[in-house]
Amino acid sequence: MSRDKKPDPTLDRFLDELTEDVMSMTDAELLAELAEEGTDPVAEAQAARDAIAAGLNRAGRAKLEAARAAVTRDRAAHVVHLPVSSDRRADVLARFANDDVKLKSRLTMAARKGEGITANEADAILRNLRELGAIDDDGNPSDG
Repeated sequence: MSRDKKPDPTLDRFLDELTEDVMSMTDAELLAELAEEGTDPVAEAQAARDAIAAGLNRAGRAKLEAARAAVTRDRAAHVVHLPVSSDRRADVLARFANDDVKLKSRLTMAARKGEGITANEADAILRNLRELGAIDDDGNPSDG
């Protein structure tokens, strides 16, 4: 049902009163009224369930399509960079460690098998350097 037109207060009031009347009926009263009209309560209940299920399916499909569109949009917006190769990782980090005492200390401890930098931490540092424009995708110093 479309609501492109202005709300009709008379119609809204009528629908509210009708809803209130139906909700205040007992099951027996409702079944008696349906029988008086020649309506099959089982068929009407099934039709209502079918309508609700169809609406839920449409809403679910719409959510799925929106999610797919968001994934497609995000994939297009984010370029995935592979980490600097493990054989180059130490060289790239060492080049920047000369300017960062804390990083140099962690790398030294790692070389001595101490509690130093992990591979995940190294990758995170390299990602940050790449995002800052300090290195390119291969770990080479950037020209900028």
